[in-house]
Amino acid sequence: MGKDQRKEKMKVLMARFSLDGHDRGLLSIMSSFRDAGIEVVYIYFSDPKELAKVAEEEDADVIGLTSSMGQHLYIASTLLNALNERRINAPVIIGGVIPTRDVPQLIDMGIKKVFGPGSAPRDAIDFVYGLSS
Repeated sequence: MGKDQRKEKMKVLMARFSLDGHDRGLLSIMSSFRDAGIEVVYIYFSDPKELAKVAEEEDADVIGLTSSMGQHLYIASTLLNALNERRINAPVIIGGVIPTRDVPQLIDMGIKKVFGPGSAPRDAIDFVYGLSS
């Protein structure tokens, strides 16, 4: 087994708001996750509540979002509420163009980690694997 291979494969649900056209970073992270042995499910969504449903159907270990349109606070709060309603305990991470002033609010509402521009894929991989420890 490689350095990142574990006995049980982790599954990450990666998601992008349907109107958010910027996905270069997300695609790079997804490729790095797959190279590290993490299963990736990728969806577009128009309502954050859809993510909770898909996370439940896919039995996702982690939910990863990207945001570059400034809708991150709304999406995060709506998603976290929907996850709570469904009693889903999958941690949520977010990346993209997130103003540093919003990071504390995202963490306070329950986002586990915020990855901003310039974040290294290795940091995301290590963080996701650290969640399973």
